Amino acid sequence: MLVRHYDAATAPKGMLRHLKPLLGYPGMVWHNRYMMQNFLRRDLLSRVHGSFLGLWWILLQPLFQFALFFLVFGVMFGGGLNFDYAVYLFSGVIVFHALVEATTQCCSIVVDNGNLVKKVAFPSEVLPIHVGLVSLVLFGVGAVVCLAVGLLAGATRPGWLLLCLPLVLALQFVLTVGMGLFLANANVFVRDVAQLWRLAAMAWQFLSPVFWQPQFVRENLGEWGGPFLLTLQVVNPAYSLIMAHRLVLGLEDPLYGDFWTHCGIVAAWAVFFLLLGYGTFASSKHKYADVI
Repeated sequence: MLVRHYDAATAPKGMLRHLKPLLGYPGMVWHNRYMMQNFLRRDLLSRVHGSFLGLWWILLQPLFQFALFFLVFGVMFGGGLNFDYAVYLFSGVIVFHALVEATTQCCSIVVDNGNLVKKVAFPSEVLPIHVGLVSLVLFGVGAVVCLAVGLLAGATRPGWLLLCLPLVLALQFVLTVGMGLFLANANVFVRDVAQLWRLAAMAWQFLSPVFWQPQFVRENLGEWGGPFLLTLQVVNPAYSLIMAHRLVLGLEDPLYGDFWTHCGIVAAWAVFFLLLGYGTFASSKHKYADVI
């Protein structure tokens, strides 16, 4: 029988020394795929457990959310049946909500699964995987609603970029897992991280093009509008992620930017957070059993 153990005296020190095993991370996830499937199924079913409609709530919630956005922002503040802005708003909300909900859940995922993490042979690095998958499932349902309503109302005109949706989802998944690993590790040692992240997410939402449109920024800031939007696009990964999704779904506007540029920016942020998240997580996980 193979016995796994940890020796603090001989273990590699520093975050960079733990990045090499990152190459085997996909293999670790595949090896534990059945456990991830069980976590994914449990998470989805727990959202509708005991309800009469069951999994239909996953579809009804985005439908109701879109109807509410259309009523408030498309009719009451849009001066009529303004489907364009309602679809624009809803498309941004479902992307940002999926990203923030998953990363927020990851903050406490190590602490909440302390009974598993304390087992030496448990691969705690895979815990954020099912959270990221759940967020993609929920986003996918919302995206179908957004695309269907947009097509019926003429607000979306999807083209060949729709074929690139799996690419954008893959980048979103990697970004979510990387940020999730980083936040999960930080919250083990500083339990305020989860609360601070909720506050930061509120500010992050208003710095992302969820509610506001690029043309409004250009009109209000004048000559400073262009540089300001460019800066936000580079330093804010949610900006390019949201715009990439909108371009895939067929929302067209010259100010939305280039699809491949947005993908490149999201990819750079996804790799950065995966390296940072995995490195900090792997270098500190041997301390979890004593801290939790």
